[in-house]
Amino acid sequence: MTFLLLRPLAKCQASQASFSAAGLDTIACALQDTQLNQQAIARLPNDIQRLTADSLVIVTSTVAAEECVRYATLWPPHCQFFAVGASTAKILFAHGLQVTVPDQARSEGLLALPALQQVNKRHVVIIKGFGGRDLLAETLNRRGAQVQEWDLYQRINLDSPSSTRHWHKEEIQCIIATSGEVIEAAFAYFPAEWLRALPWIVVSQRTAQIAAKLGVKQLLVSANASDDMLIASALQVQSNRAIFLEY
Repeated sequence: MTFLLLRPLAKCQASQASFSAAGLDTIACALQDTQLNQQAIARLPNDIQRLTADSLVIVTSTVAAEECVRYATLWPPHCQFFAVGASTAKILFAHGLQVTVPDQARSEGLLALPALQQVNKRHVVIIKGFGGRDLLAETLNRRGAQVQEWDLYQRINLDSPSSTRHWHKEEIQCIIATSGEVIEAAFAYFPAEWLRALPWIVVSQRTAQIAAKLGVKQLLVSANASDDMLIASALQVQSNRAIFLEY
């Protein structure tokens, strides 16, 4: 069984190696790359220094974390950090920043954390890519938080897909997608009927809904977007143990 793994360019090679080590025939394919927002990056030192000591800071990706730790000594000493997943947290931990990580590595997991329940009038900064994590901001605003969104980068579509090896559509039995953006990009690059005919592994109920609206009928929701959890889901599919949602 061959899987097509759709994720941003910077993570393709590492993910390919992880899937291969697990015995899964996988082609990693990038449809998007990361472009830093240079204006936002230039403002970052001043933005950090204007934070109050009781600010809550949510870091939503490894890209965002790598920019944050460039100024690790500038963050207020009692700032509370939250990371969407273990890979993001690892970068922050390595530079001495104390971080809370949810059991579910997704926006819903962050929002379930006790420390993000009672946030009325608290200052919350969400560090992210342009256009992402709407659920976080909307929910925290409803809870009364004073939310700022720092958009440090954006995902841009590549001129053409970049894959770890040459492949044909006929080889692929299952598609794995790590974000809503990459699902939408897939429908811009590949024939829609082919995409709709295959089962998909996605990383949240939200991304499942995006795929379903585009016509995908069979969807399996992984625990999160980490390689380990995606591999676990792929192994279920390969052994015919997966229970797909039917749309």
